[in-house]
Amino acid sequence: MEVSVRDFDSTVLGSEKPVLLEFWASWCPPCHAIKKMLKVIEAQEKEYLIATVNADRNMAIAQRYNVKGLPCFMVVKQGEVLHREVGAKSLKQIKEIMDQYR
Repeated sequence: MEVSVRDFDSTVLGSEKPVLLEFWASWCPPCHAIKKMLKVIEAQEKEYLIATVNADRNMAIAQRYNVKGLPCFMVVKQGEVLHREVGAKSLKQIKEIMDQYR
């Protein structure tokens, strides 16, 4: 699910589930590959909300979280960032990150 400035606070920060959040941009080749993996995870995952933010279109959110490199992954739980990593990840690596915060 793509979120924007309009619905970020209610969707991500207000989520009852932990959120796997990915910041991406259209010019970022690794981001496109990861997008496919996130769709797979989203179809399988029931405990997490999977959310993406286009960093170019939502600069206020990217600046708020000091996003400097893409793709940038965060695990947000009850409005708090518990984990943050920058760079392309494999499906296995993403699932391992998520497993740490169930």
